[in-house]
Amino acid sequence: MNAAKTLISLSLATLLTACAHHNNVRPSDSGEHYVKLSAQTKSEAGNEALKQSKHFCDEQDKKAYVLNENITYVGSMPEEEYLQNLNIASAVETAGTVLWVLGENAVDDVGAAMSIGGGIAEDSMGQPYELVMSFTCR
Repeated sequence: MNAAKTLISLSLATLLTACAHHNNVRPSDSGEHYVKLSAQTKSEAGNEALKQSKHFCDEQDKKAYVLNENITYVGSMPEEEYLQNLNIASAVETAGTVLWVLGENAVDDVGAAMSIGGGIAEDSMGQPYELVMSFTCR
């Protein structure tokens, strides 16, 4: 049960820190605004940029319309190697979480170590995707 409480606490902390509104939006007088951010994956970058642009425009009672989007990989290792390592770390974390929550005795200890280790490995790879997106509010 202690492992489950820890997992729930970590999940809530992650959700609370993920609730940024539009701190990466660069407003412009011309009406063409920009979002510039880094993320661990292309899809995370795109989804976060859309959320931030939507929130920015919602505050003006308008809708966000994407004008241009550019995602660039800027990691230190080749992109294919990065993606392979990211998938491995994610699989280890997921398997470890299952063992941690469902296992008993030494199994849940091993699961906890795997889950935490996989998460640390993922985090240590950084956020090698840079996104610049321009949008307008109408």
